[in-house]
Amino acid sequence: MRVTNNLIYGQSSRAIGQANEKMMKVQEKIAAQTDIVKPSDNPVGASQLLMYEGSNNRLKLFDESIKMATSSLEYQEVALDSLNDSLDDARTLFIQAQNHINTQDDIDAIIQEVTLITESMAELMNSKSADGNYIFAGTDTQGPPFLLDGQGRYQWAGNESVRYAQISEDMKIPITDSGKKLFQDIWTNRTFSSQVIAGDVSLKASVKNQGDFDQFMDRHYDPQDPLRNVYVITTLPTGAENGTLPSVDLSLIGSESEVDAKRRESFDGTPGVFSVTNSAGDVVSSGSYTTGKPINFNGMSLLLRGAPGASVGVSLDKPKRDNVLNEINDSLVTLGNKNATEEERSAAFFSATESINNAQTKVGEGRSSVGARLNTLRDREDFSSANQLSNTIAQDRVGGLDLAAAATELSMNESALNASQQVFTRISNLSLFNKM
Repeated sequence: MRVTNNLIYGQSSRAIGQANEKMMKVQEKIAAQTDIVKPSDNPVGASQLLMYEGSNNRLKLFDESIKMATSSLEYQEVALDSLNDSLDDARTLFIQAQNHINTQDDIDAIIQEVTLITESMAELMNSKSADGNYIFAGTDTQGPPFLLDGQGRYQWAGNESVRYAQISEDMKIPITDSGKKLFQDIWTNRTFSSQVIAGDVSLKASVKNQGDFDQFMDRHYDPQDPLRNVYVITTLPTGAENGTLPSVDLSLIGSESEVDAKRRESFDGTPGVFSVTNSAGDVVSSGSYTTGKPINFNGMSLLLRGAPGASVGVSLDKPKRDNVLNEINDSLVTLGNKNATEEERSAAFFSATESINNAQTKVGEGRSSVGARLNTLRDREDFSSANQLSNTIAQDRVGGLDLAAAATELSMNESALNASQQVFTRISNLSLFNKM
């Protein structure tokens, strides 16, 4: 076989090219920090790397959603905490205002302070997040959820829809709460109406124990049939003739109304009995009764003055919901009225305090719900971080590069390339390449 120049050059060129290709391949692996630079290096491993990378990319997208949801809920948490503190301050001031040593000037100062608190609370109810969205407006985030109407009352202007954040393939979490539920639909203090339907008596009625009365309302109030909410209290004498009136010294009385009052009060201490019947005529309560002392019935207190033998109708009023700020402001109007009676002031104190308590219950429920969702988001964030780390470790296990082995291989390939080049140089200097 004749060895030609082309053959010698061709073989040397291929040897040098192969050595150079091996060296460049190792260099690419070192530069990319992976043992699989292209799918042909390891088809199965390459597909696994793509799977792990896709999983991490999806987790990173959910991480962004988690961050957005966390930010929104943290704004709500801060607003609700501040609102709860403001409600505490308002209730404390109302308690201070009930002190009988307060002058009207003292009351006016308290009214001014509570008014500032309510204005601050109104701003908190219309809180915005960093992106300018109203956080308690439902999905209508571009407009304030609470507006003042022409009568100076706060009205709901948002919607009750809920915004959600997708935090995993199969899980989404609510990131908003309706201000209507938290602040607008607050139960006011429950009340009843009463009137004398028979007998010559005067009547004063009030809720003596709100807790007992609320329980009674929960058990017996019927929103469908108003007749079922009506009761009749009847008093009967014991040990005295019915209708006999003690004598009254008219010289001590200045008017006919005072005469009537004196006549009725003259029966104070007269023993009797009472019974309470429902709309069906069933007796639901009964007991001994002394005129001038209140009849207490399921949280209600009814004070009758006059001869036993009277009947009083009692009707449970329909429960109402209203914005807690409206209830507070209504109470402030009564307190600011110098002509308001002690009973009216007491009722105003009670109405405001009851609405504040109910509002704090709702705010507390909202805070608990927000806190639970924030905990879920933090757990999900930790899971995502752990999952991404696991995918990265798996990627390294499949396509990770052993730098020490790669460096050794690179050194060997460089040596092979140098050797090929040196061999080519020596062969090219042999006389075999000289022309005859």
